[in-house]
Amino acid sequence: MEFYDLVNFSTYLSPVFLVLGIGIGIYFFKSIDIFHKILVIYLASMLSIDMLARVFGEVYGNNLIFIPILGFIELLLFSAFYYFSGLHENSARKFFLFGITAISLLFSAWEIYKVYDIPIEEFESYSKAISTFVVVLLSIGYFIENIRKRKNISEREFLLNSGILMYFSLELILFLPIDFLINDDSGLKYYFWFANLIFTLVFYNFLIISVWRNGRIQE
Repeated sequence: MEFYDLVNFSTYLSPVFLVLGIGIGIYFFKSIDIFHKILVIYLASMLSIDMLARVFGEVYGNNLIFIPILGFIELLLFSAFYYFSGLHENSARKFFLFGITAISLLFSAWEIYKVYDIPIEEFESYSKAISTFVVVLLSIGYFIENIRKRKNISEREFLLNSGILMYFSLELILFLPIDFLINDDSGLKYYFWFANLIFTLVFYNFLIISVWRNGRIQE
């Protein structure tokens, strides 16, 4: 089996993880807190994007439009996640962080609209990198706000936010050279995509465990 075949086969693990996570989320949905409800919606959104991207790629030959769509959905849901975490309570930080979030969402929407007019060889999804960077800012802002308030956060809250911060930081590094990942002919890009797939699967598993644990505690 060639490395390309391994990468292609491994992509089918993603919907398997997502279906499992959504099933657990639906089972515990009434009892989990608002943060984990958002995470379940995130998992459902990722499954929808995964399925649609596969169909779109088969029918139209490429599914690049789903890269800015992915960034838009991620930013929308995680900005809601951090809004409910209490970041909005400080007016200065609220204006800065959620102002940047709103601008980034508008830019992502514009890029989704314009992506049809861009040839594949010229495709650069700036909005995906920007939206990922904003999620990283929101995650860091959550830590800073709790340190400033000298608020003790639970171990589960600390681990959840740390996992989000680590995943989106790694994703940001991988998506910065997006034009290379799309247009490279050497095969090196498959190693980048495989690394991103591994990070994503670990992140999905991390979120699923968090949802399951929260559901068990709240029952």
